[in-house]
Amino acid sequence: MSGKAVELGNTITPKAVSSAPDLIAHPIEQGDTWPKLRPTTTIRNNATYTFVLTDPDATSRSDPAMAEMCHWIVTGLQFDASSEDQVMSLHVDVTAMLDNLRVREAVPERARHSSSVKELMSYYPPAPPPKTGYHRYIFVLLASKPVVKHVPTAIGPKKPKERPHWGYGKVGKGVRDWASDNGLTPVGANFFYAENKTQ
Repeated sequence: MSGKAVELGNTITPKAVSSAPDLIAHPIEQGDTWPKLRPTTTIRNNATYTFVLTDPDATSRSDPAMAEMCHWIVTGLQFDASSEDQVMSLHVDVTAMLDNLRVREAVPERARHSSSVKELMSYYPPAPPPKTGYHRYIFVLLASKPVVKHVPTAIGPKKPKERPHWGYGKVGKGVRDWASDNGLTPVGANFFYAENKTQ
């Protein structure tokens, strides 16, 4: 995101989010008082995760006729755990990921040797319409159900039929409904505000 970090409600210009950001999930640390992100019932190094971006304020907060709007879905993510203390971390270089996806599409036989990460819905840059005030853009990290041995791997989350209302066709429908229908549990979130400069 042009070097700009999302920090729980900071303001970012639409220009700064015109291209897909790198994805980073890491321990919350402030001195020694914050817990590190360790394996739990929802944060596991043997599970896959889905990262989404949604706008609950489309077309505007006062008239959310298009809400929620799906802006991005990346699935097949996995956490790495250090062998020493099992502290979890996740970092996806999106530019490299998208380049890898393009190679896989051009040369399908490479797919089996590639990462399981895939872009289920391409990145749709936040672009609040003029005179609609600030929009909240919310990132959500979703965990899949535990992998069970000797059980075939699930196909994974299904792509929404369309971006507005996450394909449900009703105002207010969104990532919560989609996650529930796909057996995904929220385990992390972050958000930023953006607005059109014409107000």
